[in-house]
Amino acid sequence: MDNQAKTFDVDQYDADKLQPHKNNPDMVDGLIYKPDAIPLSQYRRKTKDPDSLVAFSNATEIMGDGTHEQSFYAAIYSGSTSGVYFQVAAKICDMMRESYNRHRVHCVPLRSQGVGSNIELMKEGRVQLMIVQSNNNWEAQAGVNPIVGARSVMSLHDEMGLLVVSKDSDINSIADLKGKRINIGPEGSASRELWMELLGQYGLKLEDMDTVYSVAQDYNQLGICEDYIDAFGLWIGHPATLIEESMNCDAKVVGMGGPLTQELVKANRYFFDQVLPAKTYSGQEQALESYGFKASLMAYEAADPYVVYWVARIIYENIEKLKTEFPTFSSVVAKDMFGKGNFLPFHKGAACYWETDMHACDWQELYKDPSKDSVGSKPSYTYMR
Repeated sequence: MDNQAKTFDVDQYDADKLQPHKNNPDMVDGLIYKPDAIPLSQYRRKTKDPDSLVAFSNATEIMGDGTHEQSFYAAIYSGSTSGVYFQVAAKICDMMRESYNRHRVHCVPLRSQGVGSNIELMKEGRVQLMIVQSNNNWEAQAGVNPIVGARSVMSLHDEMGLLVVSKDSDINSIADLKGKRINIGPEGSASRELWMELLGQYGLKLEDMDTVYSVAQDYNQLGICEDYIDAFGLWIGHPATLIEESMNCDAKVVGMGGPLTQELVKANRYFFDQVLPAKTYSGQEQALESYGFKASLMAYEAADPYVVYWVARIIYENIEKLKTEFPTFSSVVAKDMFGKGNFLPFHKGAACYWETDMHACDWQELYKDPSKDSVGSKPSYTYMR
């Protein structure tokens, strides 16, 4: 083999053989890719012989008996360890671990400061997979808040807007917030952006409130329990521990529905009408009308399609189990995971699982297991469809 042969990074699967940037080994085809919590060998797999490129031969794990076995790694950025996103990511990784012998993909949930943090981390090339919101997905494809390299994988659970208010606050709707004390979250946070959009829809300004706090969501329960706020709002999967625990402080939940909210939903493709079933939270005897969006699982374009494929597949194949074991998924309709909230193009791994077109799985050619080949026979694929 010619020693001057060009190198080829198998984490990129375009027709042309892509070259790492001469001055930055983390730059491939214009994208920085240095994902957190992933072994270097997983995202810098190169060979001087493109004709014999086999991903498995470059992704091995040394077992206890000294043998080498193929393995891959998935890391999912989520949110705070007490939040729903982290719990969802942890549950996904539990399912990946339970099915490990099918795909040999290790999975780890990574905590973050939330959606805004996840997006910034992806812009830095540090993310393989992340959980955000369907409005972030839409804003990225519309160029409102572009995320270079971001691709859709699937929609997850519903995220519904809900107010938690003191029972003696006389707040029964969004319109009743005027003159009250509220927390809308810190500058730059996703919750603050949603708050401002909703208040604006109802013709309310921050100056119309008695007091407006701009602190992290972690302080919401404390604010209700110690009586320095009258209300906080969360757009989150339900039931949520934070909300249930707030019920112990003489609080109640209020839906964000109403005619003006309906107009907001109709004007934005990433919003959906939602209903909180009765008795979801203590003292909540009636169903509540509200609105919200989908949690959106996204992947970085440079992420290994084999890994993304299997994460998508394991989630979808276990959706009924998820509904049973994880109440946040109880309202999920399986077909919506593909059909709603995925505005960005699908990542190659997800496109293969969803079978978006006849060439969606062409990248599987790079995952031949040579040990299964025989002279004159068609190579077989390991761990695939």
